[in-house]
Amino acid sequence: MKVSLFSQSLFAYDLSKAIATTARLGFPAIELACANPHFDLKTACKEPERIAEQVQQAGLEVSALSLSNTFTDAGHLDEQIEVATIYIRLAPLFKTRLLKLTPGSPGSAEATEEHWQSLANALNRLIPIARDVGVRLAFETHMRQLTDTLASSQRLMKIAPADVVGLTVDFLNLAFAGEKMTEVIHVLKDRMYHTHIKNGYIDSKGGWHFQALDKGLLDYIALLNLLHDAGYTRYLSIECLSPQAAEKPCETARRDLEILLNALINKEDEK
Repeated sequence: MKVSLFSQSLFAYDLSKAIATTARLGFPAIELACANPHFDLKTACKEPERIAEQVQQAGLEVSALSLSNTFTDAGHLDEQIEVATIYIRLAPLFKTRLLKLTPGSPGSAEATEEHWQSLANALNRLIPIARDVGVRLAFETHMRQLTDTLASSQRLMKIAPADVVGLTVDFLNLAFAGEKMTEVIHVLKDRMYHTHIKNGYIDSKGGWHFQALDKGLLDYIALLNLLHDAGYTRYLSIECLSPQAAEKPCETARRDLEILLNALINKEDEK
């Protein structure tokens, strides 16, 4: 398994500083957030070569281009597909074969067949483009969106071809939904293209709280063992969302990297 930092963890910095900081902290790869203040649409259209060169000069790989979408609103579907297409076509410039997407709201419990049909229409238009470019689409398991549970993530996989469409599995988001990691990894392992690594808890009122990787609902040593046994060898992309990430982004990313690396070492020791 390989380690990456989701650049959203460093939204306190501009993109150039975020790239340099990611490398300086010892991360081998970066997941580029395709949003302001990082690799937003304006930057992607005007100067993608400059950003790609910065990443290369920093000695980083790109684990994924990371875009947030809403494919469940039929009235804005053309616009969302146009934006996704731009980033699909840019992926080879960054030497990545992965574009992370989100399906859109509402959560699966409130979703209608119209929401699912709108997403299916988007897939029908994006899949041929992605296949032609050689890029995979990894939909995030995301709170309050169509893929907020294991069952709804499975539903998406059933309507999409495995050679192009898979998942960015955010383990904490699924833990917030009450899912068990043993079942999540067993069921989704063949469509797990990418992961988001974070930790935290949900309070009695349903509020989300983010903490250090070794504090919260998830036991990452146990989870890494499950991933190893499932044959997962792709990226573990750290996502820092705690209040400390805004106040002390560099220190928070360094802390979570050290925790993850120690968990990887301890995983090996348990084998």
